[in-house]
Amino acid sequence: MYGWRARIGHVAPSRGDTLVYEFYRMFPEGFMILNTTGTVRQLVDDDFEKQLGRIEEAVQDLVENNCDSIIFSGSPLFTRLPFGSDRELGKKLTEKFGVPVAAGLTAEVEALKALNCHKLVVGTPYPEELNQRLKRHLEASGFEVLQIAGYGVQKNAQLTDLPVHASYKIAKRLYAKARGADGIFIACPRWPTITDVAVLEEEIGKPVITSSLACIWYAMKMIDVKEDVKGFGRLMASLGT
Repeated sequence: MYGWRARIGHVAPSRGDTLVYEFYRMFPEGFMILNTTGTVRQLVDDDFEKQLGRIEEAVQDLVENNCDSIIFSGSPLFTRLPFGSDRELGKKLTEKFGVPVAAGLTAEVEALKALNCHKLVVGTPYPEELNQRLKRHLEASGFEVLQIAGYGVQKNAQLTDLPVHASYKIAKRLYAKARGADGIFIACPRWPTITDVAVLEEEIGKPVITSSLACIWYAMKMIDVKEDVKGFGRLMASLGT
């Protein structure tokens, strides 16, 4: 059976393609990610609402396909809802299906806390309205957001067309404006983000967390996987300790 060490389920808000690709760049044979495709075509509330309605069914399918833990990603689905909605749904689905289930938004917050990040700069591909929702959620979670900005992408399919180093560029630009930050958060798991994490951490001397890294890290943490993942920054390296 493929995925004999861990089968990770991912409920994607759209394609889930980038996260799957980045997963297999980091993990060896023995690990497998089972992806679903979602209904978000535009980064707008109508599409978010449709995707929210299908999460439970998608989780059930992944449970029936023997996933050990499951992440449902897409932080903008939950930053528009009352604070804590992501954790409530994760808890409900965990109790219903008997498998650890969590939102990507939950994973992102837990990853930032694990690396003792308090003052953040946040780079995204999102429009400004979604950035401000994310900022409010991070502040409600106990973080101070010193800078946040995005590329203004609204059509979901265009996220994968962003240059591989776009996240590095915006993170460096924001950090130059807020050198008092003790961590960088790069949101959204559908644009390329993991390639430059180690380089960025070396340059600024601070932790860098991306949505893709956080989702994968938390899915592994929920099932007590220890794996020595090198070359992708502090968060993934912490899985081996």
